[in-house]
Amino acid sequence: NQRLVQLRKEHNLSQSELAKKIGIHANVVGRYERGEAKPSIEQVLKIADVFDVSMDYLTGKIDETIEPKLIKQMIALQQLPQKEREHILFAIEALVRDTTTRLSYAS
Repeated sequence: NQRLVQLRKEHNLSQSELAKKIGIHANVVGRYERGEAKPSIEQVLKIADVFDVSMDYLTGKIDETIEPKLIKQMIALQQLPQKEREHILFAIEALVRDTTTRLSYAS
C-alpha cells in the first residue's frame, strides 16, 4: 500500500515504530506495505488514528484529507436547525469565495 508507505515516511516512522503504535509485529507492517497481507478493519482504524487521517484516505478511496477540527465543526453544524445551518453555510461560502478571490489576485 503506497499510501501507508508515504504516510509512514512523512511521519518519520520506521516499520518497527509504527508496528509498536498499533500493536503488531514489524514484519506485518512490511507485508501490508508490499501488498502481501491486508490489515483488518481494526488495524486500519489504528493506523488511521496514528496518522490522523480517515480510513477512506488511508485505503485510497479518497485523495484529500480533512482536518479533524473541520470535521468536528461540520458535525456541530449539521446538528443545528435547518434555518441556522443555511445562514452559517451562506456566510462560509461568501468568506471562502472572497478569500479565494483575494488570494488569486495576490499571486
